[in-house]
Amino acid sequence: LAQGHASSSMNGWRGASGIPAVVLCLTATAYPVPRGRTKRSWCRTRPQQSNSTPFMATQTSRAALARLPYLYGTAWKKDATADLVVQAVCEGFRGIDTACQPKHYTEELVGAALDRLSREHGIRREEIWLQTKFTPLRGQDPSNIPYDPQAPLTTQVNQSISQSFKNLGTDYIDSLVLHSPLPTLEGTLEVWRVFESAVDQGLVGQLGISNCYDMSTFQSLCEMARVKPRVLQNRFYADSGYDAELRAYCLEHGITYQSFWTLTANPRVLEASPIRKVVARLGVTPAQVLFRWLIQSGHQPLTGTKSVEHMRQDLAVVEFTLTQEEMCDIGGLFGRRRTTSSNCSTL
Repeated sequence: LAQGHASSSMNGWRGASGIPAVVLCLTATAYPVPRGRTKRSWCRTRPQQSNSTPFMATQTSRAALARLPYLYGTAWKKDATADLVVQAVCEGFRGIDTACQPKHYTEELVGAALDRLSREHGIRREEIWLQTKFTPLRGQDPSNIPYDPQAPLTTQVNQSISQSFKNLGTDYIDSLVLHSPLPTLEGTLEVWRVFESAVDQGLVGQLGISNCYDMSTFQSLCEMARVKPRVLQNRFYADSGYDAELRAYCLEHGITYQSFWTLTANPRVLEASPIRKVVARLGVTPAQVLFRWLIQSGHQPLTGTKSVEHMRQDLAVVEFTLTQEEMCDIGGLFGRRRTTSSNCSTL
């Protein structure tokens, strides 16, 4: 599957962090970021680990990182990718999303950022949750495909995964995502079998799918896969009904729903009265309120901001909580209605 990457046993994972998932979910980073700083020096002041360990972390610590409130998205960053990833991690992000898709991502610069973080800032690979994707042929730039377009589908997937290991400079991927379903369920399952093999070899921790808006397709994959999807990453927008049914299914089955295009697709939502009321009460931004609503609903948004100020604002959403009333009112913007005077569905 990936030449030069030895198979590793999940039972043998080791790591310095044993932080419970609930702690990471509430703090957003392995090391809580002090409040009230006007000038960050996070990389210089973060606690230093005294004992260096190999990358293969314990299952407990990897599972904890999987429940981080945010992932930092790297699409469209081009030559700025490495600097932005380093900046994001230094600000406190611990989850990075990328793809083996040169059309929209520069995956090798994510790898360069990981190397810089380790060498220059003492932030090691095992402290980062890393998610990448296999992009089917129709999602690639025909002039820059990271695998042989004439090869059988199974070979294309194997070549893409191998290229991701090379680009990222790692021997382990926390989460491997199918960038979009194939035209047929059979094709999707063919890709999935290769993904499952990567999990079996200890090269990949979990699997997911993106840009899957059809409930029947997603449910069929969940039912037919031997290694079940742990992630659904979709555009969060009105045209899909904000994935209400899919998000409910994910919550019911322990699948992480990851939202992207969360702010760009929803300018009217950000101006809506329920959002503005929270802004007035807490003195936060509309974007922070929407991100907080998603996180408090049990989802995991991606943010790809290039602004240091916005990175800090995004991470700060773990420092406040929406009331049940506010959760209900904001949920109403996405088609969810109050069921009783004291209860509502916040999906």
